[in-house]
Amino acid sequence: MTDAEYFLELQTETGWGRVLARFTEWCRPQRGWLTLDVGTGPGLLPALLTRAGCCSFGTDLDPEMFQPNPLHKDVVIAESLVLPFPSRAFDLVTASNVLFLLPQPLMALKEISRLLHSDGQIALLNPSEHLSVAAATELADQRGLQGLARETLINWAARAEETHRWTESQLHELFARVGLEFVETATAVGPGFARFVRGFLFG
Repeated sequence: MTDAEYFLELQTETGWGRVLARFTEWCRPQRGWLTLDVGTGPGLLPALLTRAGCCSFGTDLDPEMFQPNPLHKDVVIAESLVLPFPSRAFDLVTASNVLFLLPQPLMALKEISRLLHSDGQIALLNPSEHLSVAAATELADQRGLQGLARETLINWAARAEETHRWTESQLHELFARVGLEFVETATAVGPGFARFVRGFLFG
């Protein structure tokens, strides 16, 4: 299975689709907003934002993610550190399970913040400090998860152990370093394996 096939199945055939739907609602998108999802994969999140009445775009570095057809029509190939959009253009920029994988998450966060207009907001979904391989395995056993659902949950935990699992206070610090005001956070997925966070530009 290619990465593109894996992520398409992940977003459409497992509980991740429900997590992204919940995340979309938590962002409280408003009809008419211009939105961007960074690292969108096959494009489910911008499709959900469009369904909420937004004009939505998505980017991903891997062109295979959009083959044979993306889940949303307005997607472009782009590196998260150099996004091909004008400054101060968007009402909402999202990034789901992207920032924690990057070797330079602070630089990506700074580039994302460049795109927000004065009243715009950023919303992120990343692993929380509660996620580990042991905890994910325990949850998978409790819920009787099999196949791709089990595999993706444990794989997510393994990647998080190797990269970043941010606490609320750590995210406060990250936001402050790029001129973002931390507004709120929430957890989802089992006992809180995913952390949602939302913020605005200072001033």
